[in-house]
Amino acid sequence: MHVLTIDDDGLELALEPGDEIVLRLPENAGTGYLWMIEPLGSAVHVRQESLDPALTRAGATGAHVFVLHADEPGETVVRAREARPWAPDAVTRRFSVTVRVG
Repeated sequence: MHVLTIDDDGLELALEPGDEIVLRLPENAGTGYLWMIEPLGSAVHVRQESLDPALTRAGATGAHVFVLHADEPGETVVRAREARPWAPDAVTRRFSVTVRVG
């Protein structure tokens, strides 16, 4: 299992079918800004999405956690953006990683 953070932005990663990536992106949900994964190709899918338990406290800063699963051979760019759901074009931060499943 590969664990990625905001510091891994732009990384290229080689996986095998069945491998997983845990993506932990810093978030302060109290501001209304949330991380969202853009639509993915068939090589990878989001298996699980959760919030760091610290985010359940008012004003707390924590992480948005995505577990990505490598499904089949191919290449996809996993893109995430931090924005308010009601203003999705007002992006404050972006993250991307290129995934090659072999």
